[in-house]
Amino acid sequence: MLEVADGTVAASSSSASSATFEAFQLGQGGTRAEMLACDAANGAARGGTAYVNLEPVHGDCAGETRAVEALVASGVKRVVVGVAHPLPGLRGKAIAALRDHGIDVDVLESCESAGDAVSAARARAAEECRRVNEALLYRVATGLPFSVYKYAMTLDGKIATSTGHSSWVTGAEARERVFRERKRSDAVVVGGQTVRQDDPRLTSREEDGFQPARVVLSRSLNLPDEARLWNVTVAPTIVLTVKGKRPDFQSRLRAKGVEVVEFDDLTPLAAAQYMHARGYLRCFWECGGGLAAPALSSGVFHNIMAFVAPKLVGGGKDAPTPLGDLGIQAMHDALPLSGVGLEVCGRDILMRGYVPNSSNTGRLGKMASAGYSLRGLEFHVGESSDDDERADDGTLISVEHAAASLAIDDEVCHMDELPPLSFFKAWDENGALSNFAPFPVTIDGAVWMTVEHYYQAQKFAGVDSKIARDAIEDIKCAISPEAAAKIGRSVQANHPDCVRNDWDNAKLDVMRRALVEKLTNFEGPRSLLLKSVCDDGRQRVIENSPMDAIWGAGRDGTGRNLLGALLQEIREKELRRR
Repeated sequence: MLEVADGTVAASSSSASSATFEAFQLGQGGTRAEMLACDAANGAARGGTAYVNLEPVHGDCAGETRAVEALVASGVKRVVVGVAHPLPGLRGKAIAALRDHGIDVDVLESCESAGDAVSAARARAAEECRRVNEALLYRVATGLPFSVYKYAMTLDGKIATSTGHSSWVTGAEARERVFRERKRSDAVVVGGQTVRQDDPRLTSREEDGFQPARVVLSRSLNLPDEARLWNVTVAPTIVLTVKGKRPDFQSRLRAKGVEVVEFDDLTPLAAAQYMHARGYLRCFWECGGGLAAPALSSGVFHNIMAFVAPKLVGGGKDAPTPLGDLGIQAMHDALPLSGVGLEVCGRDILMRGYVPNSSNTGRLGKMASAGYSLRGLEFHVGESSDDDERADDGTLISVEHAAASLAIDDEVCHMDELPPLSFFKAWDENGALSNFAPFPVTIDGAVWMTVEHYYQAQKFAGVDSKIARDAIEDIKCAISPEAAAKIGRSVQANHPDCVRNDWDNAKLDVMRRALVEKLTNFEGPRSLLLKSVCDDGRQRVIENSPMDAIWGAGRDGTGRNLLGALLQEIREKELRRR
C-alpha cells in the first residue's frame, strides 16, 4: 500500500499481522510526521516499509536529523519517497543518510508510466505526492506562494447581477467546499470592492482550529469604517495599501487590531511577493475581475477553481464577470489551462486547472526561458487550449526539477564573503534557528514542544488568575507553535491584566533561557549557528521576519532584530566556550 496525504508517513510492517501507522505534521513547527509514525508503531514497523510523500528534512541547512534517526531506529528496511526535497541544501541528504544506514530507498519522483500495471501505479503515486506538495514546490520554484483564484459564476458567465447582488451564486455543497479550501490556505485575498459590496467574513466557518489570514488589497483605502473583516478576534486581517493613503483611517484600523502595510506601488505581484516574504505557502484569492485580471497577467495565479451554477442572470455589460480585460483579441490567444478536472458539487460543477505562464515576471519567466514546465508553463500565448500536441495534462514532474535548479540561485555565498545567516520559517533554509522549529526544551522540569511554546506561556507565569493559569496550560498542550502563539497573543490582547507586570523587562531573559536550552541540547541548530563563524569573521544572524520589527528585521530591514542579536550573543558567550 502507499499512503499519500499531506505530511503523511505510513510505516507498514511486513509481518503476517501487518498494520499501518500514519501520522501528520501539524504546522511548520509541529513534531515531524516521521517521528510520530515511528512512535505510534512502537517497534511494529521493524522489517517493514515506510512511505513518505516528501523527503524528510535532514542536514546542515535545517540543522535537524531526528526524522531520519527515527526511521533508522524503527527498524524499517525500506523507505519509499514520493518527492525529493526541493531546497538545494536539503535535496537528497535524507535519502543518502538512509542509504548509509543500509536502508533501501525508492524515490518515485521520476517515475513515468509504462505499460505494466505496477509502473502505472507508481506513476500515479508519484503524481499524487507532487500534488500534495505542490505549494512548497511552487514556492521554491517561483518565489511566490501557490495561489488559487476561486470564483463562482452562472452558466452565462456572471459572478453577480447588474445590481452587484451575488448571494448566493452556488449552492451549499459548493460553499462548503470553499470553506475547506480556505482552511488549507495561509491567506484569503480580496480587493476593496469585495469588502464594500459583500462585507465578507472569509473564514472557514469553524469556531475552533486554524483560520487563514484575511488580506485586503486597496490602493485607495476607500473601505467602510465598519466591516466584519475588522473583527480580528475571529481571524487576523491585513490591509495592503499605498503609502500615505488615509492615515486617520489607517490609525482606526490599527486600533481595531488590523495590520496595515503600506507599499510605494501596490500591485498584485507586489502583494504576492510580500505574502511570500511572510512565509505563506498557499493563498486563496476570492477577488473580483478588476483585481483578478492584473493578477493573472502578472503571473500571480497558478491554479483556477471555477464553480459554474446552472442558472442564468443576463445583465449585459453591467453584470460583472470573473475577469477584467486581459487584452486578448483573438480566441487562439486565449490562455489554456492544463491538468483540467471536473467535479460535481451538489447542483454545481467545479472546474479546476493550472495556469500557463502569461508573463516573463520573476521566477516564472526564468523557468520558461530555462525550458522548464510548471503545470502548463510550457504553453505560450497563442497555443490553443484544445491543441492535441500540447504537453502532458498536468503532471508535476518538471516542477521538482525547476524548483531544485532555480533554488540554487538562493544558496548562501562562500563564507569569506560573510553574508548574513538569515532565517524565518521553520521549514525554510536555516529554519532550525526559528523559535517554531520542532525542538523541545525542558526548563524547571517542564517539557515544552518548542521555544515558542515556552516563551508564550511565560507571559502569564506567576499571575494569580484562572485565565492566566488556563492560558499556560492551553499553550503547553497546543499541538503546534502556531497554535501556542495564537493562544498567547489572544490572551495578551484580550486580558492584558493577566500578563505579568515585569514582562517587558523579563521577556529578553525568558527568550535567552529557552534558546540556550535548545542550542545546548540539539546538535543540529547548534552546529548551524557555530558554522556562522570562520577565521575571517562572524556572520550576522538575522531573523528575517517582514512583519516583526522588534524580534526580527522588519519589512525594510531596519528592525531591532533582537532574536538574531540574542543568537549571536549566545554563540559567543555560551557555545564557543564549550
